[in-house]
Amino acid sequence: MITKDELSGIIDALGALSEDEVCAVAQEISFIRKEDFLPDILTRMCRQALDEHLLELIVSAEIRPAAEGAVSVASNEGEGYYIPGPNAFPDVPFELSEAIDILMITKKEVDWEKVSSRFSANLKVEVMELDRAIASLSDRGTDEGDLYFLAERYSNLLNLYYDYDSWLPEGISDMENELQDLSRRLEELKAAQGI
Repeated sequence: MITKDELSGIIDALGALSEDEVCAVAQEISFIRKEDFLPDILTRMCRQALDEHLLELIVSAEIRPAAEGAVSVASNEGEGYYIPGPNAFPDVPFELSEAIDILMITKKEVDWEKVSSRFSANLKVEVMELDRAIASLSDRGTDEGDLYFLAERYSNLLNLYYDYDSWLPEGISDMENELQDLSRRLEELKAAQGI
């Protein structure tokens, strides 16, 4: 069975892959290696890789159209495609070129401008939601458990911001001031609680 690093290496080499394509390539590599292929394990691996930001999901509109005369790879409008994420360490399996030849899969070109725009917008929404949660906690009084939860949420959001900012070619739209403001407000709430 392929590893998570090989999974991201396969996808990195091919630009973006749907889950069906990932399964087809992994199955072909397993066959070449004379290993068992277990689709349930691969599906679980993909979900874990998403949680760990080894992979990210994009939509077909974020894949550039195929060259003239080529078959469009983004034919299903609602279908998601995996791309290597900010925490990926791609390792291209030796057997990949043979698998590509057998399956006749072509490389997809990701529209990074669209991807950056969507990821920035999603992160902005998370910042606004955290801002509202902190304001709500300030208005109704702090609870140590709630405060701990918000601090953890802030830490995860900050890490995600820096991961995406360094991963996306154009970075992520500037949110540092907003994040610093959230940090300051959380620290004020902690100080008020004597934490």
